[in-house]
Amino acid sequence: MNIFSIDSGFYRFLEKFTNFFLLNLLWFLMCIPIITIFPATAAMFGVVRQWVQKKDSGVFKSFFVYFKENFKQSFLLGLLWFVFALLFYFNINISLQMSGIAKIIMVSSLLFICLFFVMTTIYLFPVMVHYKMRWTLIIKNSFLFSISQLWVTIRCILILLLTVLISYVIPISSIILWSIGGYLTYALCDKSFKKIELLVQDNV
Repeated sequence: MNIFSIDSGFYRFLEKFTNFFLLNLLWFLMCIPIITIFPATAAMFGVVRQWVQKKDSGVFKSFFVYFKENFKQSFLLGLLWFVFALLFYFNINISLQMSGIAKIIMVSSLLFICLFFVMTTIYLFPVMVHYKMRWTLIIKNSFLFSISQLWVTIRCILILLLTVLISYVIPISSIILWSIGGYLTYALCDKSFKKIELLVQDNV
């Protein structure tokens, strides 16, 4: 057995682990002010996009480049998404105070809409960093991707749920788990982008 190949493999593993750890740390620190959660998440997806596409990029420099580049758009989208989330929360609470068939219809309708809201959110950041477009088109295309690539959407939701679950059960895993979750999510979304782009090219 070649000891150099072992050292090389271990070095590559250590380098990837360090990069994911540093990206996770940057994302967490930049999320602390709360209002920067969306810009920080956009920056994290910008970095993992580079990794998925096999482009060499430093974690710190790339993160802050994407943070600055997407700040305004992601911040405004974050505000809009927060308002939507509040509206869902208050409407569901109001619906729960109803009785009879009206309660069942209202709660079911709101939960159905919430499902599409979550599905659209899954694609929001990958679409934002992959395509340069207006915020209205980001929302529209995120929704269309989430519906047309339903199996990918389901897998991305499972990754998110698994990330939340593991972070809750093993809190120490949070030091690296969210950047890995972001990477896996973008890797799946990237395949969807390429698939749709090929279909569009074939139909031109």
